Amino acid sequence: MGKDIKILFAALAFTFLLIVGFSYLMGGKNQESEQVAGSHIEGLEINPLNYELGGVAIDGGIVTREYQLKNTTEKTLMIKKITTSCMCTLAKVVVGDKETKFFGMEHSMDKNPPVNIEIPAGETATTVVTFDPAAHGPEGKGPFERIVWLTFSDPAGIKELKFDGEVI
Repeated sequence: MGKDIKILFAALAFTFLLIVGFSYLMGGKNQESEQVAGSHIEGLEINPLNYELGGVAIDGGIVTREYQLKNTTEKTLMIKKITTSCMCTLAKVVVGDKETKFFGMEHSMDKNPPVNIEIPAGETATTVVTFDPAAHGPEGKGPFERIVWLTFSDPAGIKELKFDGEVI
């Protein structure tokens, strides 16, 4: 009986250490992302930063909005990655005759690949965002706030494009 209790305590201690270690690793990554998210990227003007959609009918179909990203510098800005806060939201970037495919929310085992699309000096890119108010079914009615994250590698930082409203 004494040996069984020692094994049980050892297993519990090991499990506890695994959970603490994993939480520490994940917490550090999230903290790092929060420090970069919404950071100021020199020479990038975004219009608008936020859309207020108001009431969106659940059976009204896909809602599309566009954000303009103007590079006011004399050098190229590089968008490395596009992600969204929810599966109901997709986003792509269009620069001149080049465009990315639509990207959505990332999952732990399914990360969005790099897009590496450039916004040349003085040029404007368009971020096209779609929102499907029916994606969550009837339980999805109510207020919402969604975010599109554009990760830049040159200069490094993450810009947030937001929209909100209420699914009715």
